[in-house]
Amino acid sequence: MAEQPTQRPMGLLQTTSLVTGNLVGSGVFLLPASLAVFGSLTLIAWVLTGLGALMLAWIFAKLSMHSKQNGGPHNFIVKAYGKEYGYWVAWGYWVLSWISNAALIVAAVSYASTMLGGLSIVQTLIFELSILFGITFINILGLKFAGRFELCMTCLKLVPLVGIPLVGLFYVDWSQLSFSLNESIGLSTGLKSAMFLTIWGFIGLETATVASGEVSNPQKTIPIATLAGTSLALLVYVLGSFVMFALLGAKTLSSSSAPYADLAGFLFSANWNTFIAISAIICCLGSFNGWTMVVGRIAQGAANEDLFPKMFAQTNNNGTPVFSIVISACCTLPILLLSLGEGLIGQFNMIIDISITLILLVYTACILAFIKLLGSELKLSHCIVVFGSALFVAFSIYASGLKMVLFSLLLLALGWPMRYWRNLEFKAEGLRVG
Repeated sequence: MAEQPTQRPMGLLQTTSLVTGNLVGSGVFLLPASLAVFGSLTLIAWVLTGLGALMLAWIFAKLSMHSKQNGGPHNFIVKAYGKEYGYWVAWGYWVLSWISNAALIVAAVSYASTMLGGLSIVQTLIFELSILFGITFINILGLKFAGRFELCMTCLKLVPLVGIPLVGLFYVDWSQLSFSLNESIGLSTGLKSAMFLTIWGFIGLETATVASGEVSNPQKTIPIATLAGTSLALLVYVLGSFVMFALLGAKTLSSSSAPYADLAGFLFSANWNTFIAISAIICCLGSFNGWTMVVGRIAQGAANEDLFPKMFAQTNNNGTPVFSIVISACCTLPILLLSLGEGLIGQFNMIIDISITLILLVYTACILAFIKLLGSELKLSHCIVVFGSALFVAFSIYASGLKMVLFSLLLLALGWPMRYWRNLEFKAEGLRVG
């Protein structure tokens, strides 16, 4: 088993920026327009989903006390239910992470294409590969450098996302605010659909636990970073949605292709599309960097737990799992190629939806691990939070639909070859499998 590095370069600010940066991704710039059709239900959906996310973040904050190693969710499953279950959680979490990375790269290039007036397929591929190799190289330099880059990118992305709506608050006519509902949709259907969209804004709240082995004072830093990062993301979502609804109106917002640009134009005049496009690209790059930091350490942590082949545990002199990072980047490459063909865009989007559903199953396993690990120590307050977070995840899975659940289980089953590979290593070493 590879030794964990003694250097722990991730402090509270970097760890919090990792959580916030991974939560506030490319979708934040388009979500307000997608949600506008639901009227004021959007704000209710954000609040309800945010409360569920905060309860789930609290679960991970408590679970982080049970592991000081890299890897994240699978560590808790191993401690609660053993390595066999831990492997499947590690595999599923690793796969959905590098799939999500592909989506972030595609989104960044899409914003760049709009800003530049369109890109050919060859130019698109060059842009995508440049981002993939560039961010991978930054992470190979070490977590300290990647963490500082993530902090910088998170600060840059929050400037327009928080600054513009904050200015907008001074233009809101509070006496004219009213509750609006799209009667053609209905209350229950509208709330369910709105919450389904807002749920995706909180996927990744657990990512601080993945780099536990390289976080300073992890038992204190990770819980604070997880809750603070999730809260900051919730603030960004609610503040932006509220100000846009109040100033632009649901009808204008629903037809907007660049909601933040329209809001900035309303407040300051002139055309802000280029500025917002650049901000969106920064947002995508920051999120991709954060998930690259995460994805390499998922495989590294799994190898340290004897779940993945031991080559994934190899690190360089500063403790960076170079092999895991490079392999994860190589796994992202075919997904990028899949997104290039117009006829394959639908399949690409479906893969993303499947990976998101899969992470909800990972959350379910972690809630069960929390119950098992605390056991008789569970208090009434714990039970309330567990029930709330379980309700949040169950609703999210229900909203995903049975088809997505079945496909995500199929994606999970593709982990058999990796498991077989590791079992062969165990047999070669004369050890007991699992």
